[in-house]
Amino acid sequence: MTRRMLFLCAFALAVATSPASAAILQGSPLALPVSTAPDGDLLAQRVIDREWGLSEDSTYNEVDVPGWKSEGGAMALSALVPGTGQLYVGAKSGWAFLLLETAGWVQHELASNAAADHDQEAQAFVGNPYDSTAGWSLSRYESSGGGDTDYLERLWVGDREAYYRALETDPAYVVGFTGPSPGSTQQEYAGMRDQRDDKLKMERRIEVLLWLNHVVAAVDAFRAARIHNLPLRQQYQLRVSQKYRRGNPEARVAVVRRF
Repeated sequence: MTRRMLFLCAFALAVATSPASAAILQGSPLALPVSTAPDGDLLAQRVIDREWGLSEDSTYNEVDVPGWKSEGGAMALSALVPGTGQLYVGAKSGWAFLLLETAGWVQHELASNAAADHDQEAQAFVGNPYDSTAGWSLSRYESSGGGDTDYLERLWVGDREAYYRALETDPAYVVGFTGPSPGSTQQEYAGMRDQRDDKLKMERRIEVLLWLNHVVAAVDAFRAARIHNLPLRQQYQLRVSQKYRRGNPEARVAVVRRF
């Protein structure tokens, strides 16, 4: 009898000090603390398993608030077409942004067309350099002691804009212009080029203003939608209640309108 009791005590000690027993005592992060008696004996341990997520018996309903306007949608609309976001919200300021956008694009096209017209006028004024009767010709330049024409010929073939710019700004090429006063002819040609450049600058400035109109309209549309929704935010409240159903807790969330 004594030998059997010694054997049982040795077996219990081995089980208590094994890794498996240590894991059981440690438990899971959600386990309750281990309850022990004053003499150190294990009394009880309870493990709670929890599952988080949507329950099968839950009911979810989407609620449309009458009169509510999407603030992000209004901002996106005016970012694409200035003024449409404000009109979506009901703000009359949208017409002003639309008018500015329309006027800006009209002025942009007018400036672009004017720049193209001045450019064509300047090109026709100097003509083809291989034509001796043109406003500026290689033969006239060479006969007036202008020097080598290889550089200008390469520009004519490879980079027309650089060619026209050189005739406009370099005084060395003045002798190639026609007329009794080649210097005056070069100045007249430079004036045409300046008019073209002024229209191109105006075109770029209008483009910047158009981009700014998009940005300002988008921000203003967001503000208009926020102001429009402010009374609705105060009128509607989110109410959360909890009750027990068949012995299980149940939460209910409702949108409540105050009159």
